[in-house]
Amino acid sequence: MARYTRAELADLSGVAPRTIRYYHSLGVLPKPDRAGKEVVYAESHLDRLRDILAMQARGLRLDAIREVFDAEPQAGDWRTLFDPRASQSVERSTSLDEAEVAAMLGDRGADVLADLVAAGYLQRRGARWFVADRSMFKAALVLYDVGIDITLSGVLRTMVQTRITGLAEELVQTVRDAAGTGYGGEGVEGDLLRFRERMLAVAWEVGGATLAAEIERVAAVEDPTRHRDPARAASGR
Repeated sequence: MARYTRAELADLSGVAPRTIRYYHSLGVLPKPDRAGKEVVYAESHLDRLRDILAMQARGLRLDAIREVFDAEPQAGDWRTLFDPRASQSVERSTSLDEAEVAAMLGDRGADVLADLVAAGYLQRRGARWFVADRSMFKAALVLYDVGIDITLSGVLRTMVQTRITGLAEELVQTVRDAAGTGYGGEGVEGDLLRFRERMLAVAWEVGGATLAAEIERVAAVEDPTRHRDPARAASGR
């Protein structure tokens, strides 16, 4: 286990020794251990200093940073408070055993299994199968049943994810810029979680319906008689 003096920690982190002592007094940096009369720091102290610098770069004050660290045991890694996608990716992924995969595939056959692996929907991990996105996995099977092969659905998945990632980043940044650096007075954890919940609500409510409507508009095969003159249509001309 790495052990550092305060001077070494300052050199590695770029944070001055007196600032490190100040962080101790505020409670944003845990107190060091002792080896005899000397104070010693661990790798966790260096990681914490890097996290502090990263949050300061996002515009958070030290009192807000302390609140984030206090909330971390419940919220997980502090980055999930700032990224609406981070917590969702964990919830969407899953691990399945052979019987569960077989039940989902039904009578589609072994060839489908191989295509799902090749397209990245399934990954073998030891005795189990890892599914990065369960909803996408199910969608691939549905598309297969209506005549779209797994390889093509994989291409479509990549297209959708790429476009949506860029749109999500733009939407979130726009809202953050409009909100400024202040908070609503309920503490950092409450404010950021509420922000994430509202953005996700917008995504669920508007995103899917909008994409479906646009696909219907673009892909619709227009009825050739739709815009014909009624009189001419009645005469057969």
